[in-house]
Amino acid sequence: MRLRTSYHTHNRYCDGKGAIADYAAAAAAAGLEALGVTSHSPLPFPEDYAMRLEDLAAYRDEVARVRAAYADRLRVHLGLEFDYLPEYADAMWAMLADSPFEYLIGSVHFVGTDGRGVPSAYDLSRAGFERGLDELFGGDARAMIAEYYRRVRALVAWGRTAILGHLDRIKMWNAGDRYFDEQAAWYRDEIEATLGACADAGTIVELNTSGWRHAVRAPYPSPWVLRRCVELGIPLVVTTDAHAPDRVAEFHDRAAAVLRQVGCTRLAVLRDGAWTLDAA
Repeated sequence: MRLRTSYHTHNRYCDGKGAIADYAAAAAAAGLEALGVTSHSPLPFPEDYAMRLEDLAAYRDEVARVRAAYADRLRVHLGLEFDYLPEYADAMWAMLADSPFEYLIGSVHFVGTDGRGVPSAYDLSRAGFERGLDELFGGDARAMIAEYYRRVRALVAWGRTAILGHLDRIKMWNAGDRYFDEQAAWYRDEIEATLGACADAGTIVELNTSGWRHAVRAPYPSPWVLRRCVELGIPLVVTTDAHAPDRVAEFHDRAAAVLRQVGCTRLAVLRDGAWTLDAA
């Protein structure tokens, strides 16, 4: 099994390292056929990891230049990782609606709002996760997880994103079931409801390899979730969530092994503006 695409990457316009051309060069050198450029979307409040709205035009222009430069050897796609917050989603979309994005990855990075009215990010640090867990959910991990998946399902129902980003990233700090049991019936019920929403909406789920370099040391989502995707007919795509050019194909070998393990034989591929399924 050869993985040929990298649709989730971050560069100097957000919290990634390197120019977009550096990612294209790395993708071509790795033998990939397609590269998706997906900086974090601008946010309506200060956040260092996100792209600034005033840089959006330069971002689009740079992708266009790189696409032209690599036209004979690599498909370069203009995308964005849209950070979904239900209270801001429509206003954020209004800022982006006129941009010619080929696709959006939809992700949930914030769960709840603190006493100052600031959205609470669960994945920037373990301390931030624990602060949100304690201050917003009274230490009740099940309540926090339920709110996370409620937001993920709202994102899917919102309907403007092609790919669901790192579906179970809320487990990021949960190595050894530190905060919750991934095998618990209530947790599996949250996953099943979320996969049902994806199946109904025709949303692609990514196998995001970045979890293998995070504390949890596992892909997003877990293999058992990927198997359920296959059983439900939910399209899959492999992404690396690269924040540096040398990570555009990171852990592709592990991802291929997991895909074989869960019985996935076809992956979603973007060509000529449409997602299709190709043999993996």
